[in-house]
This record gives sequence, C-alpha cells and structure tokens, in this order.
Amino acid sequence: MPEFLQLTSPKDALQKLLTNLETRNPESEILETRLALGRVTAEDIIASHPLPEFPRSTVDGYAVYGQDTFGCSESLPGYLTLVGEVLMGKKSSILLTPGFCTLIHTGGMLPDGANAVIMLEDTQTVQSRKEVNSYSQEVEIRHAVTEGENVLQVGEDVEKGEIVIRAGTKVRPVEIGGCMALGIVKMRVAIKPMIGIISTGDEVIHPEKKPRIGQVRDINSYSLAALIDSAGGNPIIYGVVSDNLEQLKSAAKK
Repeated sequence: MPEFLQLTSPKDALQKLLTNLETRNPESEILETRLALGRVTAEDIIASHPLPEFPRSTVDGYAVYGQDTFGCSESLPGYLTLVGEVLMGKKSSILLTPGFCTLIHTGGMLPDGANAVIMLEDTQTVQSRKEVNSYSQEVEIRHAVTEGENVLQVGEDVEKGEIVIRAGTKVRPVEIGGCMALGIVKMRVAIKPMIGIISTGDEVIHPEKKPRIGQVRDINSYSLAALIDSAGGNPIIYGVVSDNLEQLKSAAKK
C-alpha cells in the first residue's frame, strides 16, 4: 500500500489548515485580570497614567539638592542639616533648600526642592550641635551625587498613553502584575478556540475498558487534549470513530 508512504510534512499540513480556515478576529470576552493567565489579549492595553506617578527614591538614604554634594568624598566630606523624614505613602510637606537634607526610604516620594538621593551607606550622622536653644543633627556626606541619581522619575517605567500590552499577547504573570500596577483589573481576551478531537481505528477502545487481544486503549485523544489545554485551547473529545469513510466524514463535519 504505497499511498501510506506519501506523508505531508507538519509545515505543509499547518499551511493547508490555515488556508482553509476562515480569517476573522476571534470572539472576545471581558475577564478579571487576575484570572487571565494563559489567555490572549484581544485588544491593546493602554496606560491611563504614568508609572511612577511621582518621583520616587530607589534607595534608602537622604533626599538632597545634588549640587550640595559636588566635591564630597571619603577624605573630604560635606555636611548637610537634617530637617526631617519623608513618611511612606504620604506627600512630604518639606520644601528642601540648599544646605539641607531629609531622610527618605526606598519608594518614598521625593520632597519639593530635592533632585537626588544619596545612599545611606555613603553617609554618616554626626553628633548634634547646639544652636541657640535647640539642637540640629547633621549628616556627613562622603560621596557626590548628580541630579536625578537614585531617583525614578515620573513616567520612567511607563508613560501615559503608552501601549503596555499589545493585542495577541499571551498573558503571563508579569503582564498580570503590570496591569495591576496601572489599576487595570479587567481585560478583554480572546475566547478559547474549541478544538475537536477524533480518534480513529477499529482496534481503539475507551481507556476505561479492558482491551481484548488485538485492541488498544485510546491514548491520542487524551494526550492531544492535554496539549491543546496547555496551549490555551478548549479541547472537545468526540470519541473513537471506526475505519469507515462515511462515519469519518460525519464526525469531521461536527
């Protein structure tokens, strides 16, 4: 039976399938972002605001006016007066002026007047000195920082109006996290394609049955179903069809 030796390559088989498929956009549905893992986006997802929305410190340290630190080193440190602390989750009321600094933590909002942050490791607090009837604390600066150093600027990660996820993207954990950072708690995704599976052969039986001599249990239906499911499809098993052309045609039409 030489006709069984005339095989079609996977590439040609796929091209033949795609050529005969109707070309249209898939149907879609709105899904909670947290449930969209493995699904495919049906439209571009656009940022409604920048990330971050305010200038943030990327380190623990002191917010400073960068020019105050120029020339500072281990051997020739500078000194700035500490005027408070930036509290996490709040906008600081401090207006920083040259000669002063404020304690800031990673992720904290840069106070007005500051344009850089010096790492805690490059500083040292010194003993308080008495001024009139009050005490002020100074911070020893042992490293120079330039404007913008250790600061995440507004929109540096994502700009307002930027496409953050394009249509046709398979959603991974990183996409889910990125959407949550932008407050995108729902997204439009393509409905899972339904894939029919037909197993053929007079000798093939359902896995629950005990095979007689000459029979084998159906393996392909369930292996293929698992592959389809892992690829994001919705497998539908139509069972075993005997080696009969008319029955095969009838099953394929479903």
